[in-house]
Amino acid sequence: VRQLVKRKVAKSDSPLTASINLLLKGPDTTLSAERNLMSLIPAGTKLLSAKVQDGVAYLNFNEAFEINTYGVEGYIHQLEQIVYTATAFPTVSSVQFMIEGKKMDYLSEGVWIGSPLSRASF
Repeated sequence: VRQLVKRKVAKSDSPLTASINLLLKGPDTTLSAERNLMSLIPAGTKLLSAKVQDGVAYLNFNEAFEINTYGVEGYIHQLEQIVYTATAFPTVSSVQFMIEGKKMDYLSEGVWIGSPLSRASF
């Protein structure tokens, strides 16, 4: 079950990057609101670059992003977590995922990332 978590983000020139990097750190277990939450984004995932163009956030991750031990459901929910975080910004309507600078058709068997994904993709 997806759960909205609000966090304060330090003011920066790239709030989308800051927000995605906070998401990649996973739940803050020192906060009672996050204690029983888990992230399905693979450990070791790093955001290599981010840019927004014409409503699409182009998010480039390292290869750790490709290895989800929770199977197809895990892959779908890791994408969902990132899409919901990125589309919280009014300038972002969808996310184009890239791995190590390359656009790929599939993250895993049957898990499409070949075109931008929006909240409606889930």
